[in-house]
This record gives sequence, structure tokens and C-alpha cells, in this order.
Amino acid sequence: MKCLKCNSLDVKKSGLRKYPVFSKNRKRYKLIQNYRCVNNHFFKDPLADTLRYSNSFMEHVVFTYLKCLSLNTTIYLIREQFEEQILSKKLILSFIERIASKLPNLDSIDDLYKPLRSGYLAFDGVWFKFRGIDIVLIICFDPDTFDIIQAGFYTQESYNAYLSIINKVLSKYPYCDTLKIKGVYADGDRGFMKAKNELLPNVPFQLCTVHKELKMNKYIPVKSVTRSKQMSDKTKEEILKYQELFRECIYTKTKEEALNNLKKLEEYSNDKLNKLTITNKVRFKKTTKSLKYNFEYTLTHFKHTGMVKDNNLLECFNGYIKRRLKLMKNFKKLDNIEHYLKLFLLDFRFHTLRESRFKEKRGLSPLEIGGVTFNTKVYGLYPILCNLILLATVNFLIFCF
Repeated sequence: MKCLKCNSLDVKKSGLRKYPVFSKNRKRYKLIQNYRCVNNHFFKDPLADTLRYSNSFMEHVVFTYLKCLSLNTTIYLIREQFEEQILSKKLILSFIERIASKLPNLDSIDDLYKPLRSGYLAFDGVWFKFRGIDIVLIICFDPDTFDIIQAGFYTQESYNAYLSIINKVLSKYPYCDTLKIKGVYADGDRGFMKAKNELLPNVPFQLCTVHKELKMNKYIPVKSVTRSKQMSDKTKEEILKYQELFRECIYTKTKEEALNNLKKLEEYSNDKLNKLTITNKVRFKKTTKSLKYNFEYTLTHFKHTGMVKDNNLLECFNGYIKRRLKLMKNFKKLDNIEHYLKLFLLDFRFHTLRESRFKEKRGLSPLEIGGVTFNTKVYGLYPILCNLILLATVNFLIFCF
């Protein structure tokens, strides 16, 4: 033992002191040895601070933060529970970093549990800002099991980014057999299309119709029709008519009907009789041109019965994660963001679906839908950590012997 202030080795014991130790459900006091060096520097056992917060307490704090999405709210909730101010933002971030560093990543979860895959892949990118830097989180999602297959951070939603993600996804399929992949969904990004055509040239691709409609809403002020007081009635009527024709192109029951409706939309946009207002005419031509680009990929589901017209389930997931990405202003290091999203993605894979519109999937987690069975129901993060460490140890011993 040496002094923490002057590094003197001439140290003597200087009595015991009660030191608070926090666990998930209670606070207790433990006797900690105090020391004094020859220069009269008093200090406590260096291990005291590391033992002050149990693993279950740190898991409880981090899990609370994941659910309430606010550092301040987490501090208030824990203070109300223990009736004591024991947390700070810096301490919560240190808990996140400590727990996340011990938890396995997505690949390790797949290696341990080996969830079944439907063979369908849905890709999308979610943009967010961190300290002035634009970052995109690219996700590969299984639209049947709702499970996350792969995710990664990139500075651009480019060909190289999608090439990296797709290669990592392929490595999770036995022998990289691309025949096991039945279909792919995405928003038609040029970088993605180039990577997909290179790595999965013969796999059916469905352009998400929801993305097409969202893009239409960027060009056409559909939402302003009901609330705008400056827009004329004629302009509003034209916009609603265009929206109706647009939706008839992407939400049809047959391929022939979709192609016929596209011709009607083109005729309405060209406006040979000059009935449209000038502003709407420009908007409609631009939007129709955007719709025609890769329009044949919106019809893929008519040829392949196992596919649907959109990957709306991924959009629901993106809407869920975007609310969390907005709270990144409290993080100061990029590594902390990676730790946070690692926790969130694990929490999502283990969480129970309670309000799914698919009744057969209610009460199951994405991993359980993928065929994974647990001996006991998992609640929170610390039990997951214990189970995974146990599984990893057993697998290691089996491998050794």
C-alpha cells in the first residue's frame, strides 16, 4: 500500500469508516479501511470507489435511462427511489461505457444464439448530427422476425458503406450462399443499388413504396393543404388530385393496373391543356420524374409472392430510434455513442413485442421469433450479461476439450 498523494510507502492503518454501497434495491453501509502516511495524508482503500456501486445498481440506472431517454429524468427517478442525490450525468455516462464494454455486440449474439433468418433483408440509413458531424447509421433488418441483422456507423450513405454492410450480412449466412437470400428491400439509393447489383445480382429487389410516397411529400406540400390559409382552393384541389393519382400508381393489386395509372399520372402532370397552376405544374413534373426512376422495382412483389410492397416495419424501427438519436447532445466522445447504440440494439433484440399487429408474434422478442429459446424470461441488461458470459464460458470449455 502506498499513499495516493505523495506515493510514500510508509503507510499505517487509521481506523474504519462507514461507506455507503448501493445495489438495485437498497443502500447499505460497509466498513472501509482508512490509511495515513508518514506525511499525514489520509486516504481510504482505493477499492472503495469501485465497490460503491454494484453491477445490479449500474444495470438499473442504465436500463432506466434507456427507457426514459433523459439523463436528468434518470437522476430524478433514482434520487426519488433512494431519497438521496447520488448520480450525475458524468456518472451515468461512465455506467453506460462500463456496461456496454462488457456486453457482446450483434455478431457475438448471433454466434451464441444462432437465430433463424427468413431470407429477406431490409436496408435503410438513419442520419443524425453529433457535435456538428453528420453521421449515418445503416441498418439491415429482417422484416419477418423484426430482428436486427447488422448495423454500422458511416459518414456517407455511399457505395462503400453499403458494400461493407452487405458483406458483413453475407458472412452470417452459411457458406455465403446468396441463394438463401430470397429478397431485398431498400429505398433505391444509388450507392446501395450499385453494391446490391455487385454482390446480390440475382436476388429480387423491392423498392419500398413508402419511401416513394415520403419523397413525394417532400416535393408536394400535401400537409399544407388542410392548414394553409394562403394557398388558393384551386391549388389545393390540384394537389389532392395529384396525391390520389400518385397513390393509385404505387398501391395497386396488379402490375398492369400500376402501369396504366402511371400513364394517367404522366398525362395529368404534362398538362397539355394548361389547366394547372404554374407552380403545381413544375412540382408535378419533378415528382413524376422521380417516381418513374426505378419504378419497375416497385412492381417486384407482383412476380415474387413471398415479398410485400414495402418495408414499413423498418420505418417503424427507424422512427423509434430517431427519438433516441436526438438525445446525443450529452455525449462528448464518439465511442460513447457507439456504446449507447450497442445497448439500445441489444435491448431491442431482447425486448418483448406487446402491441404488434401480428398476433402470433405478441409476447415474443425478435430473437424468440427467430427460434431462440431462453430457459428463463430475461428482464433488464444485467441478466443478459450474466447469461451471455455463462454461455460464452461453456462454449469456450467445450471448444477446449
